[in-house]
Amino acid sequence: MNQTIARFAAERLPVEFVHHYLSNPGLTERNSFHPNVWKKANRAFRSTVTYDRFLTWEDELFPRMLLHIPNPPYCLFYQGDLEVLQEQTTALVGSRELNRISRPLVEYLHPLIEETVSISGGALGIDGLVHELAVRRNRPTIAVLGSGFSHMYPHVHHQLFDQISRQGLLLSEYTPETPVKKFQFLERNRIVSGLGDRLVVVQARRKSGTMNTVSHALEQGKTVFAVPGSPLDPLAEGPNKLIEEGAIPLTNPDQILNGAMIAR
Repeated sequence: MNQTIARFAAERLPVEFVHHYLSNPGLTERNSFHPNVWKKANRAFRSTVTYDRFLTWEDELFPRMLLHIPNPPYCLFYQGDLEVLQEQTTALVGSRELNRISRPLVEYLHPLIEETVSISGGALGIDGLVHELAVRRNRPTIAVLGSGFSHMYPHVHHQLFDQISRQGLLLSEYTPETPVKKFQFLERNRIVSGLGDRLVVVQARRKSGTMNTVSHALEQGKTVFAVPGSPLDPLAEGPNKLIEEGAIPLTNPDQILNGAMIAR
């Protein structure tokens, strides 16, 4: 069953089809889906490709928090230690563009990275700084990638990804052979926010992929924190706008850590 679901993932079959398949193994109601969906499904049924190191809804270790988000992933490929998913998590996201204050901001948030498992998207910029700090402090971190493991992106992070796989966890909803495509990075944002117990926006322009992650977090009912910045700083536009709209200003990591300890 699990190999079949992994082959569904390879064909990018919609989550609704997987629900239907799991509840109706006979699949008699062919009118329920577009012919193109059935074409992909038939390719998956005929496929003899086998996968390893992946989780599906059928597995005990599949992260339960992802079962309740809109358009949940039904198959996750991984490298690393799945046990880190059992710890308190904080998704930290931000701009791919950096300025002179970017690194000091991430360093200032080090208690979050040391006391919870940090989650980010493995991208250049803030994502990379978050993962690098976690590795440097010998803490597990989770990178959710927007491509398959045979096409890890960005290339300059290959050594970092290797360290994360040995010290934390790499996740992707894409089969290993899936190449890099722009839309996939927007798709993976919902998993970054979905895995976090809360979301922290470090730096971002007003219109950016980071703000897309925020939209997913709000849709998922997650608490959003934003690090305020100078109105003269273009990378503070996003967090400042979020605070105006109701996000919690984060000026001290203890704001989160104290609440997380109480929740435990």
